[in-house]
Amino acid sequence: MDELVFHFATSVIKGVPQMKAEFANIYPAHLTHPYSAQAGEKTKQYPLGLFDTNETKTADMIQLLRDLQSKYVPLQDDHIVESVFFGGDRLTDERVQCAQQSVLNGETAESRLEGFISKIEDFHRLMNFLEAICRLTYSTDSGGDRGTACYFRNLLDARNVKGDVKNAYRPYKLLYYTILDAMCIVLFFKKFNRNADEEIPLPIDFEKFSSNDKISWLNGISREIVQEYFFESQNDIMHDLREIITDISHPENYYLSNLENDRVQCHFCPKSYAYVGSLKAHEEKVHGAKTPILKPSNEKVKDELGDHCRLLFKLALLHKNLDSAVDMADGHRSVRSAKYELPIYVKTNKTKYAIGSIHLVSLTEGVLNGEQKERLIANRCVNLQGGKNNNMALDEYVELLNRDSKVVCSGFQTKESILRHSKEFPHIVNFVKHFDSVCNVTTRKGFHHLPSYAEDVQKIVTQLFDIDAFTFVEGRKLKCKSLCTNKNIFNDCFKGFATLVHRHKPLVAFHRLGNKHI
Repeated sequence: MDELVFHFATSVIKGVPQMKAEFANIYPAHLTHPYSAQAGEKTKQYPLGLFDTNETKTADMIQLLRDLQSKYVPLQDDHIVESVFFGGDRLTDERVQCAQQSVLNGETAESRLEGFISKIEDFHRLMNFLEAICRLTYSTDSGGDRGTACYFRNLLDARNVKGDVKNAYRPYKLLYYTILDAMCIVLFFKKFNRNADEEIPLPIDFEKFSSNDKISWLNGISREIVQEYFFESQNDIMHDLREIITDISHPENYYLSNLENDRVQCHFCPKSYAYVGSLKAHEEKVHGAKTPILKPSNEKVKDELGDHCRLLFKLALLHKNLDSAVDMADGHRSVRSAKYELPIYVKTNKTKYAIGSIHLVSLTEGVLNGEQKERLIANRCVNLQGGKNNNMALDEYVELLNRDSKVVCSGFQTKESILRHSKEFPHIVNFVKHFDSVCNVTTRKGFHHLPSYAEDVQKIVTQLFDIDAFTFVEGRKLKCKSLCTNKNIFNDCFKGFATLVHRHKPLVAFHRLGNKHI
């Protein structure tokens, strides 16, 4: 809650001149967390260079992990003293775990490659989370529906917002953050029953308030708005998930309630099956039994536009929360965010990232010991320039380094030469980027004009006020039927969730690849 309130208040300060005058110099820019003292420290780099390995070949991955394990994992008498985390995108994570799974029959922990614990990193989480959000809230068919993301894209002439999210992540992110800031401003004015061109009534003697009292007043107002429009006055937005996990008689657990020896048992005869789908077909064909249907908890949507706008507000705010957690190196918030991503991944059928979210949460809440848990949470970012809000996800930096290294290594004509000089590439890239400062070149070489972010926000604010987006108007419809119009997105998101978790239950600790025979 506190993080969402912070982002809401920050958007209001940035977009409302009256609030900017009062709070710009006193409202904190950094949310304090256990790693704040280290968040602003510049990262030291120790490049390992490139490796002659084909990731698509399991044998090559096994050999690579063995080489890295012998060099960087502390061993004593063939015993692993301390395992090391091995991060990457979802595909790298899967390939590392496939390599480990291929050597599970090894006699020692070293031969089983247990020196590495695979994990997914935050940049690819951000990108896939935004992709899932766009599946629910963005469609090119909705350009004529006022209040939708595509309509605002056309309004702002954001022509770089096109195609797949993975190929235009930053333009999509900027569009959604612009919409989010506008929505926060509209909700803030709506709280005081004011229009965007009117003054916000401040408390009596507000100018005599201390800085802390002023911040408390703004946070209090923001908290009430977030409670109403994000949480919908619910005490537990994960109620459905908790019921599925804790209640074996829940309809979602119907087929797993008779689980025995990793096989699902028929409710009417002694037969058992490895796959839930096979059992379902058997019971329907032989016994005429139907699967218990979980009735949706929400009623028919009466205001499609209003509910869609609320959904857009919620999801954009969640993405902003994870993004700022990375910027501020707040590992605890980054890991917590996986719990809120999970329902969205399940809803949009992004199975591998749903399992990745479960894996990340389980590692930090029971699987790892205290020291390993602390390392996993604390070491998720890199800081290249110093400053508390200038952190970058580890995998994002690797992606940038890979891109620049391809340019640097173009002068080396053979594979052997590229591998031999690869440890130098990060230093060369860093030198080139700071060449002007090294040579004391300080004159401006050109100008780069960006569209006015404030003007774009105001355009959307005007539109949201004009359509009265956050006031219930019965009967409002969206022409585009592919957009999600359920504002309570966390309800009814877990269809098939219990079966999904069972199918991907790992064979050993730290792994997330499931048993293929289940």
